[in-house]
Amino acid sequence: MTRNARWTTRLKVTSNVVHIGAFVVAVAASVIPDGLSTSTAAAILLSAVGVLLAATIDVPFRNRQSVIVVTITVLLYSVAIGLTGGATSAFVLMPVAAIFLAAVAGGAGAATPVAIASVIGFMVAAAVEGSATSVEALIRAPAIYVITAIAFSEVQRALQAESERAAELVTATNASQSRTERLEATHDLLEDLMEVATSPDVNAVAAAHDSLRDAGVILPTTPARITTTNHVTLAFRGQIPDTEPTDAITIGRDGRDLAVLELWHEGAELTPSQRSAVASTAAPVGIALENDAMVQRLAGITIQRERVRLARELHDDVAPSIASVGLALDMVLLTDSVDGDNRRTLEATRTNVTRLVDRIRSRVQDLRADRSVSIVEMANGLVAEVDADGPTIVLDVEERTPPRPAIAVEVGALITEAFRNALSHGEPSIITIAGRVDDADGRISITDDGVGFDVDAAAADRYGLVGMRERAALIGADLHISSDPGSGTTVTVQWSEAS
Repeated sequence: MTRNARWTTRLKVTSNVVHIGAFVVAVAASVIPDGLSTSTAAAILLSAVGVLLAATIDVPFRNRQSVIVVTITVLLYSVAIGLTGGATSAFVLMPVAAIFLAAVAGGAGAATPVAIASVIGFMVAAAVEGSATSVEALIRAPAIYVITAIAFSEVQRALQAESERAAELVTATNASQSRTERLEATHDLLEDLMEVATSPDVNAVAAAHDSLRDAGVILPTTPARITTTNHVTLAFRGQIPDTEPTDAITIGRDGRDLAVLELWHEGAELTPSQRSAVASTAAPVGIALENDAMVQRLAGITIQRERVRLARELHDDVAPSIASVGLALDMVLLTDSVDGDNRRTLEATRTNVTRLVDRIRSRVQDLRADRSVSIVEMANGLVAEVDADGPTIVLDVEERTPPRPAIAVEVGALITEAFRNALSHGEPSIITIAGRVDDADGRISITDDGVGFDVDAAAADRYGLVGMRERAALIGADLHISSDPGSGTTVTVQWSEAS
């Protein structure tokens, strides 16, 4: 039972007790001194009917009919008063019970008309009875009726306010508990997401490589390739012919085609059991592609929201403040109070302020533009170019946020060129892509344990190296190539916003 329900039950019980108590007192005070006369019996009967009517009324009032019923009980009590002595009747207490019921069940809006009806009924009963009555007796009962209406209406209002506050407290508590539960659930989901995001199962490229290795157990000499529906190669195995594949197995998820496993087998077609087994090995790729897409969408939403917030803050707050500093410097420079070294210092400061404002505007454009290409995404795309039987690829890049769009393009091209050179010319068993990337700076190294080469001898006639240095110069990055014959190669590119 709720707090409000307990109060209404208590008020209903109290109303019944007040009615019965007033009825018992009235009967005793009328019968004991004078005995049971006809008029007294009629008054008792009418009052009993009023008590029974009051017992049928709900607390709080359901509708206006309840006020009418209480008013009828007052009329019955008024007749009883007129039958038993008027202003001196013991039944003058009965309207008090009715007013109490109206006040606690309907408030001042119900108690007021019931109190007025009680006063009028009392006066009419006293006038009809006709016996001499003192002014004090005529005033006493109406005053009690009015005071009862006012007092218990205020009690009802206080109880109603308390009930409303209690309800608001319960609502607030439930809302707080609900928010806490949602936050706890979100926290658990984010923990699971972090665990999943760092799992190799999310990486479609790794899943494709594993699938081709498993398929190689079933078809050891058959070249195979897994490509997405937008023709991006995730992994391949063996020497892929220039001819069309002899067989293709669609890889899907939830009724959508996501990738295809292409096979170039010789001789007879695959048996149903072979085809089913190969399809089973490729099925995880569809799940991995879907997982990767969901993680990317979530990351993209989060990053884009933060980028837009930062762009708005820079545009609305930071840039105007710095521009105002520049304007103040201009005003100072226009005066004749500054000369010599101080003027040159202020002019240099003004130039730096202008450059800073231009950089902020450029950064705002970058933040509001489409999300930069992720270096990790680029690296994963390069890993997909490696044959399943090729060298081991180690990817260890910490990317806090993608670099600026202009920088990302050039850095991606440098990494791609270095990786493909190692793959094509280095004959390595391991290629490592490692480093750290932030929006303002970064450092990436591509290292292989291959045959290496003489950097000084090759620099003049290798246009790929020349192009890499030109790209590095475009973004102000440092490019360092370290290699010796027989000792592998390391290509390092390092950039910074301040460079």
